[in-house]
Amino acid sequence: MNEIDFPIERINKFFDGHVFEVYTQPTHDQDFTMPTNIKVKLTGVKEYLSVGEKTPHIQYIMYILPTNKKSDTLNKIYSDIYGKEADINTTSTEYANLRWVMDRKLSEFLRYFAVNKPAICTKVINNVNNDQINESLLIEGKFDYITRELIKDIIKIYKSQRTGEFQLPEDLYSDRELYIFKGIENPFSIGLDLSVSEDVEDFDIDADYYRDEDLILVTIISNPNPGYNNIQKIIGELNETIRHELEHIRQYEQGYKFPKEPKNPVKYYTQQHELEAQLAGFKRRSKQEGKDLETVIRDWFKRNQNKHGLESKQIEKIIQQIIQNS
Repeated sequence: MNEIDFPIERINKFFDGHVFEVYTQPTHDQDFTMPTNIKVKLTGVKEYLSVGEKTPHIQYIMYILPTNKKSDTLNKIYSDIYGKEADINTTSTEYANLRWVMDRKLSEFLRYFAVNKPAICTKVINNVNNDQINESLLIEGKFDYITRELIKDIIKIYKSQRTGEFQLPEDLYSDRELYIFKGIENPFSIGLDLSVSEDVEDFDIDADYYRDEDLILVTIISNPNPGYNNIQKIIGELNETIRHELEHIRQYEQGYKFPKEPKNPVKYYTQQHELEAQLAGFKRRSKQEGKDLETVIRDWFKRNQNKHGLESKQIEKIIQQIIQNS
């Protein structure tokens, strides 16, 4: 630890009464910024490698404060994942977006105290309280986070290998065989089956959850001609498909009694557990694409009408039941 050559106690006394409003983009797939209230406490100086040279950095603790519904929901999810307190080092991914913005904001702010050293966060204390957040928002936020993480891994494989059978997370991470998320009781894996075919116009995606194996099987068939131009469309479809299957996982863990699967497609789609899963997937896609829910639902059934052998009147009946459950 380097010797402190600035009035740390005086600066911390100022920070006791100061709240930073930090704007971040919560995820890479959303185009809005969200404010979060932050307090800081300086703790010392330490040298870190910066552009190949050791440079003194001001170390600080970041305190996340209750701010607004969106910020509080997201940070409660992070609290569940990382804990109320998270120690940070140079390879930590916890709160990475928020830390990156706060490091730079604090570095600039310290210049008012004639301190010209970069700031670096070494600990995050999350003070967002469960009682301040609606439980349904927390559940949806957790599953949004899990959906994003799974899609990110699927797309990594898709971009590097258009054909083959893969097991995730094992084929991406040498130290992980199963996905483990807080809020989901059983660890699970993803079986990813990639193939190409000129029989599909652009791509076709299917998924099923196998409870006995704790496995989500995802099949992506893509036309070889468009190459990777369909990536964003595939991500959109995966948002609906993966969130759908995660809802089935949640249903199993809540003790749902699943009936024998009917052969009639209308009866299949209008089962209560299937209506709930469809709605969860469609809501996720609606939010990601900025479209109203009914448009997303109708677009999906239009694309998949022939695939599932549904007539127009049957589709309308299913759509109305999904909407009534929303």
